[in-house]
Amino acid sequence: MPVPKLLRNLGYLAAAAYFVIGIVGGLLWPSHWDSASGSDRAWWVILMVGGAILLVAGLRVFPRSNWGGATLVSVGAFFGALPIFWSFVALVLAVVIVLLAVRHARGPSRAARRAEPVD
Repeated sequence: MPVPKLLRNLGYLAAAAYFVIGIVGGLLWPSHWDSASGSDRAWWVILMVGGAILLVAGLRVFPRSNWGGATLVSVGAFFGALPIFWSFVALVLAVVIVLLAVRHARGPSRAARRAEPVD
């Protein structure tokens, strides 16, 4: 079953944003980390880039395993949004992606299955 266009587009958009924010904020913006320890910076990069990788992996796994894809997408969306939770947009985007992934993994609703003609 193909991944819905909305889930695919939001997933790739979030993954690209997590990756860029993780690299720029963690590695290329040294003044942001003046009062923070090196481990804080490492966790930022690991969560942001790791979340992006898990999101993309989940979107790629979806056609073969709905629940495996939903799990990877959900964990990736959560991990990527965690370091920038204060932005609120990342949290809302993560929740929307998780809801879309679980909805897709569950398959068609009972009413939709009943409406399909039986051959």
